[in-house]
Amino acid sequence: MMYTYKKTQIQKAKCWHWFIAAFLVVFVGCTFPGGKQKTNRIRFAIQNTLAIDRENVPIVLTIEQLRKVSADFSLNAYSVVTGKAPREAMIPAQADDLDYDGERDQLVFLLDLAAEETKEISVLYDPNVKATFTLDVKKQTRAGIFPELNAVAAMESDLIAYLLKPNGAVVAYGKKRKELFSVDKMYLVELEGNSPISPDFRHHFERSKISLTQNPQALKIEVEKPEERWVMHDLENQEDYFIRKSEEQLNFSKSIGLSLNALLDPENTTMVQLTPPDELVGCGGFALWHKEKKELIPLPNEGDYVRILADGGMRSVVQRILPSWDINGQTYQLTSTTFIYGGNPWIEHFIQLDRELPADYAIVVGIPKLTDSSGSDEEHGLLWSWGTDPDGTYPLGVALIYLTTQASSLIDTDAVHLSIVLNPDDEGRISYRALAIWEGGINGIETQSEFLQHLQIMTTTMENPPTIKFLPLEEGKK
Repeated sequence: MMYTYKKTQIQKAKCWHWFIAAFLVVFVGCTFPGGKQKTNRIRFAIQNTLAIDRENVPIVLTIEQLRKVSADFSLNAYSVVTGKAPREAMIPAQADDLDYDGERDQLVFLLDLAAEETKEISVLYDPNVKATFTLDVKKQTRAGIFPELNAVAAMESDLIAYLLKPNGAVVAYGKKRKELFSVDKMYLVELEGNSPISPDFRHHFERSKISLTQNPQALKIEVEKPEERWVMHDLENQEDYFIRKSEEQLNFSKSIGLSLNALLDPENTTMVQLTPPDELVGCGGFALWHKEKKELIPLPNEGDYVRILADGGMRSVVQRILPSWDINGQTYQLTSTTFIYGGNPWIEHFIQLDRELPADYAIVVGIPKLTDSSGSDEEHGLLWSWGTDPDGTYPLGVALIYLTTQASSLIDTDAVHLSIVLNPDDEGRISYRALAIWEGGINGIETQSEFLQHLQIMTTTMENPPTIKFLPLEEGKK
C-alpha cells in the first residue's frame, strides 16, 4: 500500500484505465489508437513558484498559444502526458469550443504540483486526423439546464453544486457525504503504517459490501489532516473513502459524486441548500446597482440565451447572453460566463459588457452574511463570511475573491449581504471567484481560523499562477 502526505485538499485518484492508456502511449511508439504514424509533440515545463503544495490546478492552453509552437497543431486527436519516456504517464484532459465557432479552441487539464515543483508536460497530437477523437475520463463536473428548478442553469464539481438564477443570483448546494461504517480507533495504526491493510481491517469493508482492490500498489492512503482525517484511494476500482477520527472511532464515508438530478427530487436529502434561494446576488452572484437610489436591480428574466459551452470531465462552462438589456432607456449586451473545475469548490465568473455603463449604474457582486462573522481584505481582494448551514448543523464558509484592479468600494446593499462594486477593465470585462465550503461534505473545514488560512493560501496561489515555459523538442523526437 502506498502512502502520501498532502497539506491541501483531496488528491484525485488516477483511474486504472489511465494506467493502461499510459502504457499504450509509451510502449506503442507514441502512436494514437487506430493510427500507424507517429504523433507530433509539443513540450513545456510547468513550475509552481510557491513553497506551497497545490492540487487540482487548472492548466488552460489556447489553440493560439499551441499553434505558435507548432503551426499544424490540432485538438481533434491529442493526449497529454507528464514525465519523460519511458516513464511518461497520461493526464486526463479535455478540449472545449468556448467561442462557439465549431472548432475546439482551449485545452484544459488539472495538475498537482508540490512546493516549488516543476513538471514536464507533452501534448501529443496528430494533425492528419480530421475526425474528433476523445478519450473517456472520470467525470468530475457537470452542467445542465433544468427548467423545473427555476434557474438559468445548474453546475457542479465533485465537491459542490451551484444554481444560477435568472435574476443574477447564485445558490450554493452542499453534497452530504454518504456514511458507510465505523471501526474502533485501534485501527489507526493501519492508516499510518507502511504495510498492506490487515484481513481484519479489510473485513469491515466486506461487511459493508465494499470490495477493495487486492493489489497493494493500487491502494493509496493520503493524510488530509494529521491524526484526524485521511483519504483511502482505491485506484483499481476508482473509489475514494474518507476517514475521520472521532473520540472513540474512525468513521468511513464516501462522496455522492455528481448529483444535480437529486435537486429534481422533492424528497432529496443528499443535496443541502446552503444559501437562501430568494435573495438578489446570493453566493457570488451579481446585480445592477443604482448609485443615487442605492437600489439593487435584478437581471431581467426574459430575452436571454443560455448555452452549455462545456460539460466535461475536467470542467463545465455555462454562458448566458442578454443581447438587449435595457438600462435607463439604453440597450446593452451582457455576456456572463461561469466556469467550474473538478476537485475544486469554487466557480469563476466572467462578465462582459459591450460598452461603459451610465454614470449612475454599476455592477455589484457579493456573498451572504452568515451567522458568526464576516470580513474583507481589500489589499488581497477578498470578502468572506463564516457560520453554519441553514439548519445549524455543520460549519459553513463562503467567500469571494476579486481583482483589486477592478475594485471600486464596499457598499451596504442590504443587511444580509457583503457586497462590492467591481468596474470592468479596458476590455469591458469583470472577473472573480466565489466559493462555499461545507463541513457536511467531504471537503469541509471545521473552524473559522482554518477557513481563513485556506483563503489566504487560495489568494496567494491566484496571485502567483504556475509559470509555463515551452521547450524545444529533444533530438530524434517528432
